[in-house]
Amino acid sequence: MNGINRRWRPPGRRPLAMMAGALLAAGLAAACSSGGSSSTGSSAATSAGTSAPASSAAAGGGGAAAAGACGTTVPVGPSNPSGVYASMPANLKSIYSSYPNELIQSPWATTKITAKPPWKIGFIAFAITNPYNQDVLTGLQQQFAKAKAAGLVTGSLITNIPATMAASTAEQQISAIQQMVSQGVNAIILLPVDSVAEAPAINAAGKAGVPVILADTPPAPNTQYAVSAWSQNQVEADAGALALIKQGNIVMVKGIAGNENDVVLYNQAIADLKNCPNIHVAATLYGNWDQGTAKTVVAQYIASHPQPLAGVIQDGGMMSGVIQAFESTGATVPVIADGECGGGDLSWWLAHKDTYKTVAGCFNGFQGAYTYMDVTLRVLDNKGPKYNVLEMPTAAITNSNLAEFAKPGLPLSSTEEVGGPETAWCDDACLDKYFTVTGAASTS
Repeated sequence: MNGINRRWRPPGRRPLAMMAGALLAAGLAAACSSGGSSSTGSSAATSAGTSAPASSAAAGGGGAAAAGACGTTVPVGPSNPSGVYASMPANLKSIYSSYPNELIQSPWATTKITAKPPWKIGFIAFAITNPYNQDVLTGLQQQFAKAKAAGLVTGSLITNIPATMAASTAEQQISAIQQMVSQGVNAIILLPVDSVAEAPAINAAGKAGVPVILADTPPAPNTQYAVSAWSQNQVEADAGALALIKQGNIVMVKGIAGNENDVVLYNQAIADLKNCPNIHVAATLYGNWDQGTAKTVVAQYIASHPQPLAGVIQDGGMMSGVIQAFESTGATVPVIADGECGGGDLSWWLAHKDTYKTVAGCFNGFQGAYTYMDVTLRVLDNKGPKYNVLEMPTAAITNSNLAEFAKPGLPLSSTEEVGGPETAWCDDACLDKYFTVTGAASTS
């Protein structure tokens, strides 16, 4: 891909952040008429299913909620509701009720970073397995160039990305973190393999004055020095899909074993399933957030278990591979939760819109890169992130608004992602509410 300014955009497209409020106001009527329930909560926290009140998470000690209809998004946290969560405004409470772990004040809210711009920035990630990962890298390089022109950073973006998943291990990333700190980087953007195993290295970097920004991954417990820029955009997709499935056997397709994001997304889906007694998990598979792997493991399961499936819950970026698995075996494509959707699966859905329904939530790698770099520079500029997790949800996509996001005619194998401007996930105004000092980083 050549950059967000050259990506296809549908005429009259509105940014996802703007769409969120409009979707909420409309109550996601299409999802309701298709078996989903209307959403509640702030304009930033749309849901194709019903969101239980944020207060129920606090009342239950961060994880217990009253039973609701199938398709209800169950509040799962935070685990310490009497902490900083208690003093949040209501719109943020609605968002953070999907974060299951301990929510704390970020040390970077008070700890001052003494390094002045221009800063050195590093990026560590596991092997590139999908278009989103590639676009994050390309987008970060573009954002770095813009920041360099503004005098905020120096040199080049320092990267450490293995060529294969086999080489992408926690040990490799721990070594990369340590090496970058010793090289004098001022901040690291990290897409972790195993957040738990890497926690000591992340904390050690923080104690050395180097904040680690987790790219759309929640922090592992006791990783207080990390700052997580997280979307949890599977909430709407999973709940909405369950509302459409209603009953029958489903398959869960997870990402990478040990990755904290994979753990949290899976646990949220399992919590939502408690409100769906007629839906049963027939198998849990690992697709490594890779289309080819997802296609292989799902096709193998279908071949050995020919009974029809009512649906698939996949935790990000693998819907095209799952669709291909069903089509390659001649099986009917069931409802597939389309978290972290892509251009190919959205185009397929658009072509089958008259007979197919699901719910999606996504932003592209360029939009992710914009937010990750913006957060990193704000932290370095002592804007003070209020929390260790900055949860910034995206809008839900349903049959009613699909045409605004999907480009017709793309193959499932397309490397295109959802379109829109680079600020579509969370622009400067969106980010302001997560920092004690508003405004983007500057050299002044």
